[in-house]
Amino acid sequence: MTIQNARLRHGHAPGHVRETFCSAIDAFFEWEPGEPEPMVEYEINYESQRISISRACTLLWNCTDIMPGLDFQRLRDDAQLEMKMNTYAACARVMHAAILARKQA
Repeated sequence: MTIQNARLRHGHAPGHVRETFCSAIDAFFEWEPGEPEPMVEYEINYESQRISISRACTLLWNCTDIMPGLDFQRLRDDAQLEMKMNTYAACARVMHAAILARKQA
């Protein structure tokens, strides 16, 4: 699967994709104003590559898996993002919008 068609998946996402998104959450919180968008490791065909945190969000655009509670709470409480559900897809979509807003500010 290539990065381009990864976002078309529905349902369950592989563990390494979910881990990439959790790393993106950490990077999102460490991102300082004025710095370029952070990058995270993502494994493609067993080879590690670096992708932006906004790209990491799109990998889970349609993932119905439930987010780990602590990561969901960090996004909701610490980042004050409003997700309607606690799925990876809901969190990824809201975080993606927050990333785009920060980049435009």
